[in-house]
Amino acid sequence: MLWISLLIIFLSLPSIGFSQQPNPKIWEPFGYNSYYNKKIITKSPDILLVWTYKTVTDDMRGKRIEEVKKDDPAKSIQYRNYHHECFLWEIDCKNRKIMTKEFIDFDKDGKVIDRYRYDDGGWETIISGTGAERLYQKACLPEKIPSKKKK
Repeated sequence: MLWISLLIIFLSLPSIGFSQQPNPKIWEPFGYNSYYNKKIITKSPDILLVWTYKTVTDDMRGKRIEEVKKDDPAKSIQYRNYHHECFLWEIDCKNRKIMTKEFIDFDKDGKVIDRYRYDDGGWETIISGTGAERLYQKACLPEKIPSKKKK
């Protein structure tokens, strides 16, 4: 009984090593700790702009702190509260290519820690079995919801 009580208490506490999921009305999962914004922007018939949201694990946070500390020790302090990152991707559905347009790092309060916009990140081929392919499938090849037939 003690173990069950401890398990219930542990599961009801705010996450220690697990990041909180984003709003499911906006963000849909497409991979581990990764979500895409369902409000996909059509730039042209075959070119889409898609925002992704990735929750940060403790391991990711530690690595980012160490990376930033090399160039900007003061800024690395802000990364102690690093919570999630968002990327804006441009996807060429016809040619199976993807390009990074922007990234934003956020703290646990939703404040921007860092942001970078790419002028021209260059197109990359979407490789099978990657997160880029899962995003491509969700954005470019959405599942068709069967219509309900009237009886």
